[in-house]
Order: sequence, then structure tokens, then C-alpha cells
Amino acid sequence: MRSLLFAVLLSLFLFPAQVFGDASDAAYVKARENYTRLVDSPRKKLHRDQWEGVIRSFEAVTEKYPQGTHGADGLFMAARATRELYDVSRNPGDAGAAVRLFEQVAESYPASSLADDALFAAGGIYETLLEQKDLAYLRYQAVVERYPEGDMLPRARSRAVALIAFAPPAPPVDVAPVASAPAKSAELPAPSPATAPVPAEAGVAQLNGLRYWSKPGYTRVVLDLAGQPEFSTNVLPADAKNGLPPRIYLDIKKVSPAANLVEQIKVEDGLLRQVRAARFDPTTMRVVLDLVAYHSYKTFTLPDPYRIVIDVYGDAQAMLSAAPGPELRALSPPEKKPVAPPAKILPPVVHKPVKVPRKAPAPVPVEGLRRIVVDAGHGGKDPGAIGPSGLQEKQVTLSIAKLLKSELERELGCEVILTRDRDVFLPLEERTAIANKVGADLFISVHANASHNKSAYGVETYYLNFSKNDKAAAVAARENGTSLKQVGDLELILFDLMANAKINESSRLAAEIQNALVRDLKGHYPDIRDLGVKQGPFYVLVGATMPSVLVEAAFISHKREETRLASRDFQQETSAAIVKGVRNYASALRQVAGR
Repeated sequence: MRSLLFAVLLSLFLFPAQVFGDASDAAYVKARENYTRLVDSPRKKLHRDQWEGVIRSFEAVTEKYPQGTHGADGLFMAARATRELYDVSRNPGDAGAAVRLFEQVAESYPASSLADDALFAAGGIYETLLEQKDLAYLRYQAVVERYPEGDMLPRARSRAVALIAFAPPAPPVDVAPVASAPAKSAELPAPSPATAPVPAEAGVAQLNGLRYWSKPGYTRVVLDLAGQPEFSTNVLPADAKNGLPPRIYLDIKKVSPAANLVEQIKVEDGLLRQVRAARFDPTTMRVVLDLVAYHSYKTFTLPDPYRIVIDVYGDAQAMLSAAPGPELRALSPPEKKPVAPPAKILPPVVHKPVKVPRKAPAPVPVEGLRRIVVDAGHGGKDPGAIGPSGLQEKQVTLSIAKLLKSELERELGCEVILTRDRDVFLPLEERTAIANKVGADLFISVHANASHNKSAYGVETYYLNFSKNDKAAAVAARENGTSLKQVGDLELILFDLMANAKINESSRLAAEIQNALVRDLKGHYPDIRDLGVKQGPFYVLVGATMPSVLVEAAFISHKREETRLASRDFQQETSAAIVKGVRNYASALRQVAGR
């Protein structure tokens, strides 16, 4: 009996997983159940947050139990779910994320039976979704070479043979590369995906991604970087003799490509054909924008994380007359007319509409205002300022923005688009890009103010320009999420951006909104303080091609005003006053035009 007990205890000590089961079992089973419920629900499948929740649950299995029996399974299923998310979103960013996850399976679990499946799946995405057949060939060939006994061998060999024409040429041996002069050509050296990118070193930045937004006559391209490398921008005119389009190119010094960088993005929006990136020399990345035609372009940078933004402008009339596309999300290029268009991703929460007063008058369309973009400041991982009682700026701004949308549509009869309709993080450059993309006539960004001086209170409205005083610069620094020094750096580049900033119109819009806010709110709150119209360098307003303002509704850092900001009544009165300011602005503009 004693020997039997000893044998049992020894087996528990030596083989705990076999006795009790792997600790990852329960987490993986739960993630699979969530996945099954999602794919079986036609309604839930339309919501991005539902997919992201399932993807995170699979990733958590691998992160928590990397050596468990489901380490590879969790990562593979995260990749599969991300690939299926693309089928709904049609967002190339989702396809790229799926590739990275599939390749991570093969890299982290090369002995797993899923490794060859993952590499083959990555090849399929490169071939059919991202249209990068050279990279697809390399993945199929990797399956053939690494997993000759795997079940994906026949299919991988077949696809590799079909794409043999896209196989990258072998690099020359013992031949020193000849550097071409950058001033003469913006052509990229032939990409060599078989060669691993140089890892980021101390003092070397990293190019992490390429993104874009577009509409007829306007495209914004964003380069995401780790570090702040030096770069130069140049233009090459079209070369009809050699069949080359006009090109804008950036040479970024002391930078290496991220391992998962998608090096080529097709745009084909009538203005920009594609964006491509590759090494120009051992320490320089060249990013080329192949254009169809263009009128002008502007370049500026954003910090934390560091980004280079390139705004390309085409024909101005096309920008004014263009209607918004069916999908307003970032990184979604025009689709190639599928037989059955994919369903759009819908916001996960349906909010109750604002109550309309009895016998509400029919909306009177305001001439010249077809489309307005309302931006709820902050969101997601960025709460904005936080009040003494814990109220977050992102909550207040979203509530006011939704009310403002309803009021503008009801009172002015125009189309209103929200940059965000739920608690999600949105980079500052994406907010004005949305407004530019849909051809908005106005852009209104809603915020709640804050100050280290807890007694500071009042309402003020800003437009884009150089800050005239330290207080305005401090507000800009807070809303930009930067230091005062970086605000000063931004002002240096504003000289080159003012042509498209609609300064005079923005100033008039800010004045009308500020006057209406002070006048109407004083009827309910006699202690409202008018802090006036001010100007400052706000990143969220940079690059807007329409009159744009930033409204600081009240000070969330002031205890009394925090209570008001949390009040539904104050939110409704604020939105109604902004609507009145917009109407007054449009009326004044009409009178000026009629003279």
C-alpha cells in the first residue's frame, strides 16, 4: 500500500499535465466557444469589437501558456479570426495583421503541425488579398523546403510553380552594389523579401507601417516610425519616355524596416496609384508615392509615436463635389466591385436617439452646409483630462458629439458624420483625414478644458494658428499630448501649412460658436465666464481643408463645471448653442457672398 501511494505521488510530481490536463485547456476551450458563437451569429459578425475580443482571447492563451499544448493553437486561431475579420472589414490592415500572426506561428512553433498550414495561409493572403505575388511565392517555397513531410506540401508546391515568374532574383555574389543618385531617380531597388531586414539598433529608427486615407482629389499617407529619423522630401515629374508617373519620394535616414512591414500598398484612388517602401542604401529607406496626377502636397510630423504625414491634393473642384464613399474607416481603399459587396462593420452599441421636442419644426437646410464632421476628443486608451470626481473627458466629448450630430441634422438638415461613435482610440491625424475624405464643409472638435489652477473655469473656442500667449500654448500642448517645446516645433512648420488651413473662415466660425455658447448658456448658468476666441497649434486641426474649430466646452478640472459637464441638460444646451453658432456663421457667410 505504501509503495502504491509513493508511485501515485511520484507520477503527480513528474507528470502533472498528464494527470490533471494542460492548464491551457480551459482557456483555449473557452476561446473556441466564443469564436463559434461569433461565426454562428450573423449580427455579431458585423461588429469589429466582437472579433477583436475573440482574437485577444486566443492570443491570451499563447501569451499565458506559451509552452502549453495549445500555445500554437491559440496563435493560429488568432490569425484565422483576424483573416475572417478582413472578410467583413475589407481593411488591408486586417489582412496584414493576419499575415503577421500566421508567420509568428511558423517562427515560434516550427515543430508544430500547424506551422506549414500557417505559412501557406500567409502566402494565400499575400497572393489574393495584398496582391504581392513575390512575397506569396516565398511563403509557398518555404513550406516546400521546410516541411517536405507536411500535409500542405502538394498545395504549396503547386502554388510556388504557378508563381515562379515572381520569384525574386538571387543576389549577386561578391559584387559591390552601385548606389544610384537619388536626385535622378525615385525608383526603388528591387525588394528582396528573402533577406531579413536589419534589426533596429541604438540610434537607428524603425519604419513600422504605411497607412492612407483617400477621397477624390485628396489622399493622406502616414508613415509610422519608432524613433525620430531625419528625412527629406523630393518630387520627380512624370517621365513619358520611360512610362513613369509623377512621384513624391521620401528618403528616411538611419532607419530599418520592421520585420512585418507591408512594403507596398495599392491605392488606385485616381490621385495616388500606390505607396511603396524599400531600402535605398544600407541605412536609408525610400518611400515612394506613385501618382496619377497632383496639384500640390504638404508634409508634417506628429510625435508620440512619431509619424510622418503627407497630404496630397488634386483638383480642388473634385474635392468639393465628391460625395463620401460607403465606408469611412481608415485604411480602406476602394474595392474592386465585388459581386456581393461585403457587409460593413457596425458600431457595437446602438445609442438611444435624442428626444425631439413636441411639434418639432421641419429642418431648414442651410445653404452651403451639406456635410459637417463632428469630432469627439480623445477616446479609448486616451481618457483626456480627468475631473476631481473621476469624470473622463472622453466620456463627455462623446455624449456632446452625439447630441450635436442629432441637433445639426434636425435643425440644419445637413449630413453629420462622427469621427467616433463609441469609446475607441483615434489618432489625431485620422480625425481631420476623415473630414477631408468625405469632403466636409465644417470640422468641429469637441473637448473639455483642464488646468492646474483648480479655480479656472469658463468656455473658449480655438482655431488653428500660432498661439498668442502661454495659456493658449499650454492648452494646445495638453490636447496634442505633447510638451510646450513640441508645440513650438509645430508652429515652425505651420508657415508651410497655412495655405490650406482656412484661417479666416475658421476664425469667423469660432467667433459665432463662442458668442452663441456664452449668450445661450448664461440664460441657464449666470456665472458662465467668456474666455473668448483664441488661436493655437492643435494637431487635430492640422491639414483640414475646411473651416475647423476646437470647442472647449467647460473646465472638467473645476468641480462645479465637472458636475455640469456630467449633466445631460448642460450637454444638450451646449450642443444647441453650437448649432446656433453654426447657423449664424452660415448666414453671415451668405450675406457676405451676396454683396
